[in-house]
Amino acid sequence: MKCLKMFALFTCMVVLATVLHGCGQNKDDAVAVDGKATMTTQAPGLRGNTTNSSAEVDTTTKAKDSNQMRADDFPFYQMGTLPGLQFDGGVLSKDAYHRNLKSLDIEQLYRSVSKLLTDSKAYWPADGPQDGDTPSYAGLFGRLAWHCAGTFRLVNGTNATGGCEGARQRYWPENEWRDNVNLDKARGLLGEVKKKYSMNVSWADLITFAGTVGIRASGGPAKKFCFGRIDDSDGKRSVDLGVQGTNACSGEASCTSDAECKTYFRWPEQNDTDNVRCNLSQADGRLQASHSVGLIYVYPEGPELKNTHPAYNPAWVHNRYPKLSASEVRDTFKVRMGWTDRETVALIGGGHTLGRVHGNCNLQGTKWASKPYNGEGPHFEATPGSLRGPTDGTCGAGSEAGLGRNTVSSGFEGAWTRTPSRWNYDFFAAMLDEEWEPAKSPFGNDQWRTKNRSSLYANTQRLTSDLGVVSDDVYKAVALEYARDHDKFDSDFADAWYKLVHRSADHPHEDDLEKDAGICTEFEFLN
Repeated sequence: MKCLKMFALFTCMVVLATVLHGCGQNKDDAVAVDGKATMTTQAPGLRGNTTNSSAEVDTTTKAKDSNQMRADDFPFYQMGTLPGLQFDGGVLSKDAYHRNLKSLDIEQLYRSVSKLLTDSKAYWPADGPQDGDTPSYAGLFGRLAWHCAGTFRLVNGTNATGGCEGARQRYWPENEWRDNVNLDKARGLLGEVKKKYSMNVSWADLITFAGTVGIRASGGPAKKFCFGRIDDSDGKRSVDLGVQGTNACSGEASCTSDAECKTYFRWPEQNDTDNVRCNLSQADGRLQASHSVGLIYVYPEGPELKNTHPAYNPAWVHNRYPKLSASEVRDTFKVRMGWTDRETVALIGGGHTLGRVHGNCNLQGTKWASKPYNGEGPHFEATPGSLRGPTDGTCGAGSEAGLGRNTVSSGFEGAWTRTPSRWNYDFFAAMLDEEWEPAKSPFGNDQWRTKNRSSLYANTQRLTSDLGVVSDDVYKAVALEYARDHDKFDSDFADAWYKLVHRSADHPHEDDLEKDAGICTEFEFLN
């Protein structure tokens, strides 16, 4: 992928080049105590520049907006979301961080994350109870890790870019992508763990590890995890992945949204009023791997059919087409991001086993209808400083107004499985055994429900992109295999998940981190 377009604005090209290629890192350390990193000009192990000869950076509070003090209600929130391109001074060089890793107690880190998983916080309650299961952040942390790592793009085996290394989801532009809605809360929750382990674990390692722990602690498969991802001091390297929102960006020449894409297409069968899809190659030289700026992969609701198509049904509440959605999934996962068909099915099935989607509120007729707050990052809040949806009765009342069961994130609503806090095999079984009909979420998004309203799976939902897995012959053959052979599904998903969270622009092969840092666990302490 071509160099990030905003790099031309910076004069330190040599420094930026070494960051991009992961070489030439400074070998000095930064000292951290309780989340505070002390920087001096004689300790340049902190990547990035400082104008002060001696400065103390408090990484727990430095990112506060000047007019919005959120940490009072959501402890550690400010650690995980830094406005705009704000510099994070608490970032170690690769050599310094890899030395710190040698003293990391991986088992204790696992225990800390595992404990947090079921410790539902009033300021952002864990999912589960609204679907008849126990509270758990496993699905949320899994989504956090996936969306952080899922920025990795590999087109035709070359042009590797993105990935969770750098943890740039904390910064603009990624923290304003609509697909990352409310992941600021997930990072805020993990801030409790980051505070405890400070410079002994990077944000990039913590995010991907937390997603992996969520799977393993919920009874799912996770074979191995390797540490060594270093953090970036800002979000510059994500600009070329696409700029959607510019709420927290100011004073930068690149504070211009790339949405809508300048070059785009619609499928021949697709309704002319439906959303366009971004071409891979954009007029400004960017390679746009997802079908829309601000999405990680595809439109989950899928393409809407023309009313002249033979499959169009005027009696349905929508005519989203799973078969065509499968083509979109393959275009993004395989062509633009380097996944095989089997890996794609495994990732979708495992990624949609734990957790749920959120859209349990109708904003029509409210002041948020024309510009829904769930599309406005980096804080995705109805009222500045609130970190939640409306508290005026629009989305629930009392302590869970605008959050918990009243949360609006993607706008889709419901769990994929009957036990979204525990690993299970409902995803493929339900899609293969049930007939699914078009439905609407309370928010108004197009999704699917079981036609048999007395079914075992009646309280679950499917996205059009999910149903694409059983509407494509190649995908369906894999889905049938996984429905029959749970061990094979577990093994393939664990391998695909490992590959997902271990590849990045700096380490484009799944075994690169292990070779580089050599700090891995196979969770032997759980045996």
